[in-house]
Amino acid sequence: MLYEASRAIDPARLLNPLNVADAQMGFLAGLAEPPFRYAVSAELAGWRARILALPLPASHPFSDVVGHAIRAWVAMADAFLNRDAESFERWGEVERWEVTEAACDTPTTQSDAEIEAPEPFLAAAGMRQALESAIAARGFAGWVVRWDEVMSARILVESARREVRVNPRASFRQSDVRRLIAHEIDVHVRRAENGAKLPLRMFGTGLPGSLQTEEGLAIYAEERVGIRNPDARGQESRLRRAIQLARTAGFREVWEALREHYGPRGAFTVALRLKRGLAYPGAPGVYAKDAVYGLGRERIGAWLAAGGDLAHLYVGKVGMEHPVGEWLAEGLVAPGIVPDLWR
Repeated sequence: MLYEASRAIDPARLLNPLNVADAQMGFLAGLAEPPFRYAVSAELAGWRARILALPLPASHPFSDVVGHAIRAWVAMADAFLNRDAESFERWGEVERWEVTEAACDTPTTQSDAEIEAPEPFLAAAGMRQALESAIAARGFAGWVVRWDEVMSARILVESARREVRVNPRASFRQSDVRRLIAHEIDVHVRRAENGAKLPLRMFGTGLPGSLQTEEGLAIYAEERVGIRNPDARGQESRLRRAIQLARTAGFREVWEALREHYGPRGAFTVALRLKRGLAYPGAPGVYAKDAVYGLGRERIGAWLAAGGDLAHLYVGKVGMEHPVGEWLAEGLVAPGIVPDLWR
């Protein structure tokens, strides 16, 4: 039921505004807040009711995991049904997208929202072709790469639909090819492929709370093959402070805080990522998912240094906190393929 709900409801479609270009133009021309418009799902409330009614046998070995998944799905549905700060905050808490005050003073790595050092550009069509070639080379059957103009990210992996989406308006750099193949294909798609072989569908779409591991591992994979931005640590710190500010301030105040470093349009892009999905971007509230990139990278490094087994993270879309070793020993999950980049 959860898997079918994930295929029926597309969070990216509900999260990202339909009119970003027009909203940006109006805001930069002087509107108090960008007049975002959003898609509406007529099926969302029905799916929420059906999922809340699911029976959950306590004796099942994954009952805690499935229970967490139910709470996470309902929290996501409530965020899109209500589009208010409280619902988005609850969603972030269930999914563990936390940012503490202490974390704001601990700069680490960058997220996909940030700006890198100047370098020759690559058209979106070239990036799409590189992703298609990488998928074919790894033998991932049934995956497609397609255009998607209604998203704020440059690339998005949608595991339930076996899609890699590319924003045709995005620009890329030559170094992005190796870096984003490692991030999107060798982490997101590979973990989804491995998890799809297990009986519980959410191992292929993502166990609840596992996104910090997912994105932290993806950033770590980038470091294996990519070129780092020398200002990445400062950018991560700025992003964390902006997330905290967005909890208590509106879009314009967040934009003003970012404008000096990013410029008017760059600041709009980052503020958009933090305020998207909310009905009133001029009011307090935040979509805090971008916190998982740097925090996840920090924790992946610490987890591996403490003896964590990287192969455990490739049984599927699991988190560092999940007892994968116990599941393997009990035969509840099976080992997955680990990409060559880690060897």
